[in-house]
Amino acid sequence: MDLLKLIQSLQELIYELVVWALLLPKTLLRAVFRPDLTVKYVNGEWKKEPEKQFDEYLAPAAFFIIVAVLPAAAIAVMSGTSIAVAPAVTEADLFYSVLVMLITMLIYLAWIEWLNKRPLKRSGLKRLFYIQCYLVSSAQLVYTLLLLFALNLLGLFTIALLGMAILIFYESFAFKDELNVGWWKGLWYAALPYLAFFLLSFLAAMAMILFFGVNPADMMGV
Repeated sequence: MDLLKLIQSLQELIYELVVWALLLPKTLLRAVFRPDLTVKYVNGEWKKEPEKQFDEYLAPAAFFIIVAVLPAAAIAVMSGTSIAVAPAVTEADLFYSVLVMLITMLIYLAWIEWLNKRPLKRSGLKRLFYIQCYLVSSAQLVYTLLLLFALNLLGLFTIALLGMAILIFYESFAFKDELNVGWWKGLWYAALPYLAFFLLSFLAAMAMILFFGVNPADMMGV
């Protein structure tokens, strides 16, 4: 009986992997090139019964793992080696990649709910989390491609700024839909967390210089 259950489990696993492989290309095209339709797709699927959701495209969590987490972890491994082929991805690499992207999701989830004047609830956050999985993954994929093919040409700082701009672009569609505003206003709302971060960083640097006589550049070894 245990052997039979094992075979059935393996059969289900193989089936899921095949389905993922079949659905990934069209999900990738939809999420990367039509983020507006991706947001509408999640909202439409949310109205269905749980067992009938995300039948046409790859589920958000699976898309997030395949498109965002695994490539980012592979880049992290390759950056620490002098060989072209990266070794096996470690748990630490995966944890770091997931942590950075989850923090980004957390900030935008809280920001959208605050703008909508809605309390943070598990039931209300799940739909937004699914939207974030598609949007953050698409932005992370573009950023990863820039790291792979344009690092020597543009430099890390420029690519980091481009990565930030790309994420803001994708997030603007979530704000546009959730707040029922135009795209430009959605873009403004998506950019505000980064603007606040830069402003706070500037104020903190000025405070260190004025009150403690410490140059932030010296602390960073610049």
